[in-house]
Amino acid sequence: MRHDRICLFGPDGSGKSTLARLLAQYLARGGYVRISWVRGSHMAASLLARFLALFPSMRGFDNPYYGISIPRSLRPLWWFLEFISVLPNWFFNFIMPGIYETVIGERGLLDFLVWVCVTTEPGFLRTLWGRATLALALRHCRNVFIIADLGTLIRRKGSEPTARSLPRQWVIYNVLARALNLGQVDTGSSAPVQSLIKLINELNTAKTTPHVLKSS
Repeated sequence: MRHDRICLFGPDGSGKSTLARLLAQYLARGGYVRISWVRGSHMAASLLARFLALFPSMRGFDNPYYGISIPRSLRPLWWFLEFISVLPNWFFNFIMPGIYETVIGERGLLDFLVWVCVTTEPGFLRTLWGRATLALALRHCRNVFIIADLGTLIRRKGSEPTARSLPRQWVIYNVLARALNLGQVDTGSSAPVQSLIKLINELNTAKTTPHVLKSS
């Protein structure tokens, strides 16, 4: 049995959740399929973020879910905490589920990487923890960039907490996807089923994987 790990990564509102669900339905005819996701902040990082939100000096808009901004002097420590907190989540959701032929990530480690950059600064990419995250993401998953134009993303997300960070998300995601030379699916002007066809075709290309994605 060949186990496959597919991660759809991209900004909020790009259609990752919808495509993950449609792809799971398509592949479920050929074996067991699981949908998982990873972003941030998990476990210890989440608990600490909730605690820091109690202090007026730590409040801010960088992290839309917890309402905090990490001071520059504390960011190296925060980056380490984010990294060690995401590892168990990633391991148990993507690596351990051996009974599933396919695990589809509607968010993966690349999304976690961008999340930390957006909520702190892009300097995280140059750290040991950022490079380790990137290595794990590329080693264990086939990553496909799911994107739409910025105006479409903003319309889709409306007044949700992450909408404020969408311009920054959009820039970092696009730079990262180009740097890694990963395949992409643009959902901006396509219906969900059309986007699914694009995704299946992208997964079947030699650039993305040497294997051909099939549903029996």
